[in-house]
Amino acid sequence: MVLQRPDTMTEAVSKHIRDAIVGGSFEPGARLPEVALATDLNTSRGTVREALRMLADRGLVDVFPRRGAFVSQLSPRATWEITSLRALLEPYAARLALEACGSSRVYQEEVRSAFDRLRQATTGADPLAVADADAGFHRAVFLHCGHQMLLDRLDTLQVLSRRIVLTNQLFAADAATLVGQHQPIATAVERRDADRLEGAVRAHVIQAGELLLARMDASATAHGRGHRPPKPGGSQGYSWPTGGAIQPKVGGRARGRTRPRPSTGSPPGTIDDGAEP
Repeated sequence: MVLQRPDTMTEAVSKHIRDAIVGGSFEPGARLPEVALATDLNTSRGTVREALRMLADRGLVDVFPRRGAFVSQLSPRATWEITSLRALLEPYAARLALEACGSSRVYQEEVRSAFDRLRQATTGADPLAVADADAGFHRAVFLHCGHQMLLDRLDTLQVLSRRIVLTNQLFAADAATLVGQHQPIATAVERRDADRLEGAVRAHVIQAGELLLARMDASATAHGRGHRPPKPGGSQGYSWPTGGAIQPKVGGRARGRTRPRPSTGSPPGTIDDGAEP
């Protein structure tokens, strides 16, 4: 087997293993043996080990001392916990960022550029590039929220979400629809509408979570592993956060409405580029 070398052999090996994971050659939970991979790719175990560490940093691989490397996998329950927490925290962070920086030309350009990169990524055939652009767009929207603890938690949730999405090949099948799914978020930022932005972010995260769970459930059923368990409380399915001043419809119906909170001024981290409100 001959590899096309980008900058280093380690990066070439990393890309080869990444493509094999995303393409389904290695299923979630599958072991990634260093010796076999090194032999197959005609390289050293050390190079394979470094490549696996690179993939671990990007959320595709779990590396365990004395056990080796495995393709990342998360259960439907863990997927729901990660996604529902994102649906609770990310809309608030987006609102804080827009209230603080919505009139800033810098913030508006950052979000617009991130959306353009997402649009461009969906025209290619690289699921990891789409995943990176998707995460980059979301981060551009909430980055200037001025709440470091919130940012730290969202960074962790983004890594976990990305791992679930890639190992379930979500972007490979749905890249063509991603631009439309993110358009309401970009529009709300452009219009400086914090209420609509909060609702659009929540609706999008929930829709993505429901799609992931449906795909995981279908895969489990096809492989004879049964159905996903009921949500806490005993009723079927999983519950999702509700709230926000304006909630776009998810699954055919609006998810709720609450009284909008008054603005308390710009939090730390406000961009000051001299733009008038």
